[in-house]
Amino acid sequence: MPTASPSPTRAPSPARAPARLALCFGLVAILGGCDQIQGLLGGSGGEAAKAAEAQLVAGALPAAADGWEQAALDHPTDVDAASGAAYGHLLQGNYEAADAALAQAQETAGERQGEIRMRRALVALRAGNLEAVKEHALASGLPAGKLLAGEVALADGERDEGAALLKEARGAGGEVGAAAAGYLDLLEDPEPMVALLSEAQALWSLGERKVAVKSADDLVRNLPEERADKPAQLLLWAGRAAAVREVDVAQGILDAMLFPPDGQAWRKIATQGIIHCAAGRGEECVRLLTQLEGSAPEDGLADARATAAYLIAKADGDAARKLAGPYVSNAAARALYEAGDVSAARESAPEGILSTYLGAGG
Repeated sequence: MPTASPSPTRAPSPARAPARLALCFGLVAILGGCDQIQGLLGGSGGEAAKAAEAQLVAGALPAAADGWEQAALDHPTDVDAASGAAYGHLLQGNYEAADAALAQAQETAGERQGEIRMRRALVALRAGNLEAVKEHALASGLPAGKLLAGEVALADGERDEGAALLKEARGAGGEVGAAAAGYLDLLEDPEPMVALLSEAQALWSLGERKVAVKSADDLVRNLPEERADKPAQLLLWAGRAAAVREVDVAQGILDAMLFPPDGQAWRKIATQGIIHCAAGRGEECVRLLTQLEGSAPEDGLADARATAAYLIAKADGDAARKLAGPYVSNAAARALYEAGDVSAARESAPEGILSTYLGAGG
């Protein structure tokens, strides 16, 4: 099987997958991801925490969650035990318990209080509580917290406040600084509709994705034709709309594109294919994406096919298998699992926690 790199465009989390598996499949893992969680939780928390990490490595997620909960009970002020317990509660969709576990360790966390507050912000983000996201993100004092609080401010229409926070975050450099700079470029653009796109971008980043694409719809279609970046914006938001099954929005944005960006003609075809899959038209989706073999970049096509496969999985499992079956990636495995083919998902999952979990029977 060919391998596929991680998707640069975040597809929606598998809403119907079992709760304990959802965070492993999702591309936004709140406390660092199924593989990255190892090491984040190590070093303290007693024997129960060590046992929980061993269970995680073995793919026994329910047992790992139970172990971290016991570690937090045994060591209620330990940051690592609290983080593990919070992760276990997140795996089960219990956001209130996840926050409570972190809050219990917060006051005695010392120099790690910022770390705890940032994790509480991310738990609140998962729960959809943007007010709490902003509160904890600001209290963290971390550059990433300022970026997150700035995004919440933009989503609330508070552009001046958002810009001030983003300017502080920009100074941090790295990925946080680059993300903040991207927002500021939008905000400082002389075209008013581009500045408004900063709000849609923030909504997307905060997980309010259907609202985001609906907000961006008129904005990107009505950008001045002379703007060199208009085709790229249309392509970006059409793909995002398709990924959250806003088929009419996606098609309208794509149809507004007179010419694709240079070298991106394949992406327009791929996006059209993804729209077909989102609408349940598996045969046409497979046809368009298959015809790109040999002409589109391998990694880009693998990403598009896995996204399309996930969107069509419940409606047409055969189409999903044709699209995702040839690839080894978490995205392909997620699509195949959603199609009900655990055996194929197991073959497609690269080595790691997800592969171990599926190998143990899913």
